[in-house]
Amino acid sequence: MNFDIIKYLTTLGFIYIYGRLVLHYGSFFLNFMLDQGVSWKLNFEKPRLLFVVLGLGLMHFMAYTRNTIKPDNYFVLGIILSVFLLGFFLSILPWTDKFKKSIQGQKLVSSLKKDNNFNLAISDDQLQKLYHDLMRYDLLDSEKTSLQDFKNVLTKNWDDHNSKIQFNMDGPSSREFYEYLSKTFPGNTMTMKSLFITSNLVMRPDGKKYNYNTLKNAATRSPVSKHNETLENIFRRPS
Repeated sequence: MNFDIIKYLTTLGFIYIYGRLVLHYGSFFLNFMLDQGVSWKLNFEKPRLLFVVLGLGLMHFMAYTRNTIKPDNYFVLGIILSVFLLGFFLSILPWTDKFKKSIQGQKLVSSLKKDNNFNLAISDDQLQKLYHDLMRYDLLDSEKTSLQDFKNVLTKNWDDHNSKIQFNMDGPSSREFYEYLSKTFPGNTMTMKSLFITSNLVMRPDGKKYNYNTLKNAATRSPVSKHNETLENIFRRPS
């Protein structure tokens, strides 16, 4: 009885790939069968499935072709083995660290694009103190910005409310407010552009939108704003 090394290697290849799939998705299917909460998007990464399905398709097709040709046709056998190895490579590629990091990066970018929220990690007490301090120094328009408006803008999704914040601050001071806010509460996805431009929720004293170029270049024109000392005092003790 002859030992078929190619059949042996292809069998090991299938065992390895399907074993990885079971290890990766087994717990998900178990939770699904037990009616526990599962996230389809979180567990089934489309790029990974695409590579695995394509690779397994090539592997199965070549294994089937291997059984239909004559064993002495070494040229065709070499082609079949090469394509099988290509399929095996495509199947194991999604499990490499480089591929995983690429998927995680895409998820982060996608999340940031879809998440219309500053994701500001700030407590309700800290928000109230910040609001009242800004009001005390007349840096907020008291008639246009209520405490609830202030909370809605900084903590809720942009489309979930009609609130706006109207500052009594010029461009350099508003830029410094953003810098102090983002540094004092670093758990956020806020950018200067998203706060003042993209969200369309933070207004100038005249009720109009800020000019992004003006804000961006404010530090060059005014390294220290006229409200710098006040803002520094407000953010010195945020809690």
